[in-house]
Amino acid sequence: MKKGKTKLTRHDAERLFEGLPNGNVKVSSRPENPFDAGVFDEVERVDDEAKLWKDNLITLPMAIELPAAYESVSRMRESMARAWRAKWVREGKNEVVTEFPEGWTAVRPESGPIELRDPSGVVRAIYGWAEDAELRILPRYLVESQTNSSSGLGSLLVRDRVNGQVLERSSIWSAQTGTNHPDWARLSEWLNLHYPQHRDPLRYWEDCEENLQH
Repeated sequence: MKKGKTKLTRHDAERLFEGLPNGNVKVSSRPENPFDAGVFDEVERVDDEAKLWKDNLITLPMAIELPAAYESVSRMRESMARAWRAKWVREGKNEVVTEFPEGWTAVRPESGPIELRDPSGVVRAIYGWAEDAELRILPRYLVESQTNSSSGLGSLLVRDRVNGQVLERSSIWSAQTGTNHPDWARLSEWLNLHYPQHRDPLRYWEDCEENLQH
């Protein structure tokens, strides 16, 4: 019964337009938009921006701890934009909203600084949440201290932070740490020899090298 009633109603509706000129009749799969042209496209664009705001925008400190290779914050920002494909969206007094490629996140652990992580989860920079916080960009290779929990003595190692691989290790365990460790000079020389641009935290990363070449 329902099918027959539907066909009859549709047929009756079509009879109402018999005899009318059909030159300006528009056939559409959806009701004609009564508003300005493109309004639906505008709504879709706003939805995309809302999604972008939620997923891709990260607030960073205005201040940046400058590596030795950079003489100004403005030059550092330009290099970050190229190497990370980041965009500076809006600046405040002490912070700047930044758009990152998909997959980048800012993670605040239970203790310690906020971690800026790339899509693979590697920490690329750290920063605090105070008004005078500075963004510190981390290099791929660096000399790290390692402490033996049982003896309290420490050693040094050079680690590839992409995969966690230890590339070089000190042969001495010492109560002295950091730059005071007996092997600090040797490991620093090894790092300078194998990765001469390691002080630039935007070098040697696969994404940075690819982006800087284009």
